Amino acid sequence: MHTLIKEWSPLLAALLVVLSIISARMTMRTSIASLQGRLTDVEQNIASIRNALEGNQGVIVRLATLELRMGDKLQNLIVQRDSALEQNGQEFWHIQAMRDDFQAVKNNVETLVHVTQRIEYLEEMLLDVQGTLAEMKKQRNAESQ
Repeated sequence: MHTLIKEWSPLLAALLVVLSIISARMTMRTSIASLQGRLTDVEQNIASIRNALEGNQGVIVRLATLELRMGDKLQNLIVQRDSALEQNGQEFWHIQAMRDDFQAVKNNVETLVHVTQRIEYLEEMLLDVQGTLAEMKKQRNAESQ
């Protein structure tokens, strides 16, 4: 029996080494596939964030342009009101219409301020998400090394 074990020991040891290599290889393949999937997801998220930031920058430019136009309209309305008051001191109906226009412009400006605040909040949130994704990528790189 002792000789049988001695003869088969190297063969059994070699078989165990081969099995452990195959097992380790399969585990590594699974881990690499999982990491590649997560990396793809992170890259897609970063691309989405970039697109959102670029879109928000376009919206901010449009809002700034709209705010300038509203400021010009507001200034024109004030000038028109002042002119009307100088020319016709008691034209109640014209003054009332101008007050209504002024209120409409004021409401538009308030809406612009609210939308601008919302966009700033979204930018902060997107920057936080981008930071988190960068940390995840650093952590993944550290784990892979």
